[in-house]
Order: sequence, then C-alpha cells, then structure tokens
Amino acid sequence: MQKSTDKRGLGRTKTMKHKVYFNSIMLSGLFLLADQLLKFAARSNPDFSFYLFPNWLGWEYFSNSGIAFSLPFPNLLLIIFTPLIILGLLVFLSKQKSPSKYFTLGILLIVFGAVSNLTDRILFGATTDYFRIISSIINLADAMIVAGAALLLAEEYKRAKKQS
Repeated sequence: MQKSTDKRGLGRTKTMKHKVYFNSIMLSGLFLLADQLLKFAARSNPDFSFYLFPNWLGWEYFSNSGIAFSLPFPNLLLIIFTPLIILGLLVFLSKQKSPSKYFTLGILLIVFGAVSNLTDRILFGATTDYFRIISSIINLADAMIVAGAALLLAEEYKRAKKQS
C-alpha cells in the first residue's frame, strides 16, 4: 500500500487501517448484539422449539455448561482464561503492521464471540445455545468464533501461497 498524506497529515495507510478496524468492530458488535438478543429470547421461552427439519435443523434452547460439543470443563477456569485469550488476541492484532481486512475481521469475530459467551458464563453460569444443527446446539457467538477462525486460516493459506 502506497503511503500518502491527506489534509490532516495522516498517512493513507493509517486511515485505511482505522477504517478496517472500525468496520470490523461494527460488524462484530452487531453480531454480538444479535447473539445476546437471540439468547435472551431463548432464555425467556425455554420450552419453545421450531424445526425446519425435525430434530435436524431449527430452534431449540439448551443451557450449555461445557465447552464445544458440550464437553465438560470447569466454568471458573473458562471465566479466568477467556479474558486472557481475548487480551492476547487483541495485543496480537495491535502488533500487526498492516493487517488485511479479513485478518482483522477474523480476530474481532473471535473476540466478540468469546465476549458474548463469556458474558453468559458470568451472568448465568453457562452459555445459552439455541440453533440445532444435526446433533449439536450452538449459538451465533459459536458461529462467529468458527467464522473468525476460518478467515484466519484462509488468510494464512493465502499468505503462504504468496510466499511459495
């Protein structure tokens, strides 16, 4: 990216980096808000269920005290270590000289998804899941974390392919 200055003396690359951060924060924040609203709806109506394909795809409330795939894990450890992981990801992102928009979005989707699930763990002792997909019940925060990880893997693959 070529560096030029605008009227305020800011480098164009710095301004672009801020725009990428802003857009990624807004999109991730919108997903976090949507996830919290869906979790509220699920907790408010725990007996409600709706299926597009019965028992395969639909809406079903589940209070998940474990981690992925409901694997048991001490809630206190998750409450302690999740903020450390979030902080580590934010520090890692801040150290990047010119991260791509997909790299930035990937990190922030993971962070905001983790914040949403952490909020549940602190307030309710478990995450609130509501989307049934085959044999799992997940939430939008889980999807954000997976999508963020997929973006990071795609960016790494693209970077590695460029170098070879």
